Amino acid sequence: MNLVPMNPLVRKKLSILVRLADIDGDFAKIEKSFIEDIAIKNGVKENELHQLITNPEPIGSLGALSYDKSVEYLCDSLSLIAVDNKILPSEVILCEDIGLRLGFPKKGIDSIIERLKLNPALPTKKVEEEVRRLPHHAK
Repeated sequence: MNLVPMNPLVRKKLSILVRLADIDGDFAKIEKSFIEDIAIKNGVKENELHQLITNPEPIGSLGALSYDKSVEYLCDSLSLIAVDNKILPSEVILCEDIGLRLGFPKKGIDSIIERLKLNPALPTKKVEEEVRRLPHHAK
């Protein structure tokens, strides 16, 4: 049987989300479910996701991603930290770091995080609209 390796961009994004979900030492079920949904949409097998959850890749450089991929990664990261209705300082710090690595300004990232703190159920579409309004070198 031919096994197709996981797309490296999907692997990178899932690793980032796993690190973000586990940064506070409490990998909540709802966070895991959020990550599983993304994995399923991208055709990732359950055993591959389990391997990433137990051993996520380092975040590394994210500067080579396209603008659309950068928006996608940041939107998913922001949505993940709000999914359990509690945004913790450790999650904010890592989310800011991810956003900076993606080429977005810290001030803009913080502004979106503040909106999410007020309304954790902010629709993903609204989060994406706000991220797309941020300055970015690849726009």
